[in-house]
Amino acid sequence: MVVGLGSDAASRATVKLEGQVDEFGLMKVDGALSPFNPKVFTDIAVVFRNVPMATLTPYSVTFAGRRIVAGTMDLNLGYKIERSALVGEHKVVLTRLQLGERIDSPGAMRLPLDLAIAILSDSEGRIDIALPVRGNVDNPEFSYGRLVWQALVTVITRVVTSPFRALAGLFGGDAERVQAVEFEAGSDAVLPPERQKLQRVAEVLDKRPRLKLTVRGGYDPKVDGEALRSLRVRQELAQRLGTTLKPGEDPGPVALDRGKTQRALEALLTERGGAKALEEFQTDYEQRTGKKVQRANPVLALMDRGSPDRDFYQALLGRLVELAPLAETELKALGQRRGEATARALKERAGPAADRVEVGDVEVAARAERNAVPSRLELGALGT
Repeated sequence: MVVGLGSDAASRATVKLEGQVDEFGLMKVDGALSPFNPKVFTDIAVVFRNVPMATLTPYSVTFAGRRIVAGTMDLNLGYKIERSALVGEHKVVLTRLQLGERIDSPGAMRLPLDLAIAILSDSEGRIDIALPVRGNVDNPEFSYGRLVWQALVTVITRVVTSPFRALAGLFGGDAERVQAVEFEAGSDAVLPPERQKLQRVAEVLDKRPRLKLTVRGGYDPKVDGEALRSLRVRQELAQRLGTTLKPGEDPGPVALDRGKTQRALEALLTERGGAKALEEFQTDYEQRTGKKVQRANPVLALMDRGSPDRDFYQALLGRLVELAPLAETELKALGQRRGEATARALKERAGPAADRVEVGDVEVAARAERNAVPSRLELGALGT
């Protein structure tokens, strides 16, 4: 029903319409406009309820090249035009949206719609988004459909580019920190603060059943490399001193004040660098520091009485760490163990969502800070 039509250019007509969309859908229009010049004034609200999404396949194919298989849509649309300036507000609720096969269509954008749907769909299969639209209807290039599509593309791009940020409300606003699990240098142990992160990730996976998560175990060649070489030297030193270690066990810090330890360090450098290595290292150390080195006395060392020159033996330990061999495969193996440890800790907390957690390829980690090496968490769409 339209009321108030008149010949006066300044008149405004009231619009109130209602109709059915397919078998179970509803459409309502309510508002007012200048009937002979709607660009001067329009204020219209349009409501759609329970509209079958499959009927929109021609539009989805045109813009995105995808068929819509199932789902329903509710829309609250508000349009205001004053002196040709358009302000549109769209509140869209999609329920159980399912996309079908890709269809070639000229001009269609290849958007990662599956990932966007997985991120936005809650545990009941609902997607709730707002699409503001702005434009000038006097612009020769004005196209309302294009404006709406551009707004939708902006939302999708923002969501898939930063999926953790898009889910910040579910993560408690701290989404940036949850994107990676941090490990101490050379270690594959998931620390308690990181387990708390994984608890929050598990809760989000439960609320987003169409998401999967891939763990990318990371390693830092410099930070982890130094830690692994240090571990190897300390293990060799402990074994030389008669300590029995379990495979991979960390013997802890080196007792640099003990005579037996000091003599063992000297012997290790000689084995690694040759007969002259120790003397050359001592000469270089004395030149750099300007201090005369007092080495451990071989006889007193038998009683474990060491040299007071602790700094020299600290430097000697550092030199042994530098010389320790380390293959890239060992770094990658550390990254793999980190990925597996992270996935295991997450699955323990994820309940039914555990099946959607997987371990991906290892990678060189982003820059380590405070000797904390990150292993990245990557969100994706289930079934892709």
